[in-house]
Amino acid sequence: MDYTTAYSIGRIAGALVMGALLGLVPLISGIKKQKIGFAIGGFFACVVAGFLLGIILGLPVCALFTFLILRDTNQTNPVDQAPSQDANPTIDPNSNDQ
Repeated sequence: MDYTTAYSIGRIAGALVMGALLGLVPLISGIKKQKIGFAIGGFFACVVAGFLLGIILGLPVCALFTFLILRDTNQTNPVDQAPSQDANPTIDPNSNDQ
């Protein structure tokens, strides 16, 4: 085996390991926050990004998925909320306010 082959194998292995190490950050934080979809997606996105450009692309992808996982999502969707009393006013047929 010549040096170019060994270098290529080392480069690919190092990029995959770097992507996997960076992917552990969104994976662990996503599991703790119970956002499994973002956790697994972030892990594999970091592995692919690390394979393509190493830490240059793997680190921003890691930061993006970690931000998406850790952001506060306590904002409820108006469709999920029960309507309040003011949202559906009832019309009193006995009132003379016309």
